[in-house]
Amino acid sequence: MLSRLNRVLALVEEMRSVDTAGIEPMAHALDAYLPQGQRLRADEVDETDRRELYQSVAPAVEEGLYLVPKVIE
Repeated sequence: MLSRLNRVLALVEEMRSVDTAGIEPMAHALDAYLPQGQRLRADEVDETDRRELYQSVAPAVEEGLYLVPKVIE
C-alpha cells in the first residue's frame, strides 16, 4: 500500500512541475472535445401521470405514500 501511495504522490509532484502559465482552466473535462458545451435534451414531460394506477395495486398506501413493514427495531 505504501508503494502505491508513493507512486500517487510522485505523480502529483510531476504534475506540479508542469508550467501551466497562460493556460485557462476548463470548466469541464468535455470542454476540450465539445467547446460549445454538452448537448442536452429538452426537459419535457413525455409520460402520463400513472401514480393512481400504481398506488391502486400497492399493498398499503396512506396519503399518497407507500407503506412498508418496519424492518429495523
